[in-house]
Amino acid sequence: MEWEVFEIEGISRCAKIEKGRLKVLEEWRERKVGVRVIENGRVGFVTANYFTEGLIEKAKKIAKVSEEKLDRFPEGEYVKVEGIYDKRVERVTSDEIKEFVDSMVNSALNYDVNPSNGMVEFSIETVKLRNSFGADLEYKSTYCQAYLECVCDGSSGFEIDESRGLVDFEFVGKRSAELAVESRNPEKIERVYNLVLSPIAVHQLLEFTLYPAISLENVLKGRSPLTEIGKNYLGKLSIVDDGTLPYGLCTAPFDDEGVGVREKVIFDEGVLKSYITDFRHSLVAKVEPTGNGFRGDDLYPTTSPTNVILEFDEVEKELEGVYVHSLIGAHTSNPVSGDFSLETMNAFLNGKPVRAMIYGNIYDLLKKITAFGKDVRQIENTITPSIEFESVKFV
Repeated sequence: MEWEVFEIEGISRCAKIEKGRLKVLEEWRERKVGVRVIENGRVGFVTANYFTEGLIEKAKKIAKVSEEKLDRFPEGEYVKVEGIYDKRVERVTSDEIKEFVDSMVNSALNYDVNPSNGMVEFSIETVKLRNSFGADLEYKSTYCQAYLECVCDGSSGFEIDESRGLVDFEFVGKRSAELAVESRNPEKIERVYNLVLSPIAVHQLLEFTLYPAISLENVLKGRSPLTEIGKNYLGKLSIVDDGTLPYGLCTAPFDDEGVGVREKVIFDEGVLKSYITDFRHSLVAKVEPTGNGFRGDDLYPTTSPTNVILEFDEVEKELEGVYVHSLIGAHTSNPVSGDFSLETMNAFLNGKPVRAMIYGNIYDLLKKITAFGKDVRQIENTITPSIEFESVKFV
């Protein structure tokens, strides 16, 4: 029998905002444990709040009827990374959190808006992994987030900022208020224009179309159109998945299976070079694991991107077209085909508010990139500036 114990412990402090006021300030601690065993080549898995020897026995019983197969766990590798822990986040006090909330809300109240809802969060997370192949790994990280939505005369706008350290609270308040004020009474447009997606909108689109397709598991199961290494799928766009990026929101010294993270070129000037994968599917395909086996709420490892960096040859020009701050309905996109149908939110043409739907295919759209902006940000796991696309139909 082989075994693996994964433990995650988190402490979060969160302030929730409603109608411009601090509604609640709370702190909670959470610990979860996931145990996998391999018995006669079959995998058993259980979860709990604390580890006990009894979990091993439960997992062994499940392995007897499991259809999932695996013959080993990773031996474990720790890669040195920078900037994933900031003591200011761990040491923040309740009074400081209230000051941050006031700073964000007051920045919004300089405009004629209602800061309807928002939050600031400070989290500390400790990850531990041990297995029977010698892995004994641990790291601690921090995370800070601020979010605010403002309402003005029937229109709304939101902004978000995330960091391993402290975020720009005033920026979040000011920008969400500006968007709400400037988005009043949008005009319906139906024509072909250039499209400019903000970093938030770029992430929303890619998260549900391209990212599932670069997973080796989905390629093996016929759930991805990216079947040919060496084929150009994205025009001139390059994409790198880098789990070692200093200060990255998805940087870690190892993934949640104990595989060391690394930098991987996924697309080089549009040409598909590689996939991302967890440990199990790397064995199936007989390729090296890429350090992309991460766990969600159920604590079972699946393939997930780390810090996805978008790159494009610099074009010295101002971005022109319909600027879209965010998209509605991105989660309804089809990851198998790449098709999407989305509604714009906080969109502007020549400084005036507009509204429209955009339809298309992610692979066709990414071939229409004409320029990158200079406002590079990380939104969840996407690192990108605003991007201009030529000749997009708005309906």
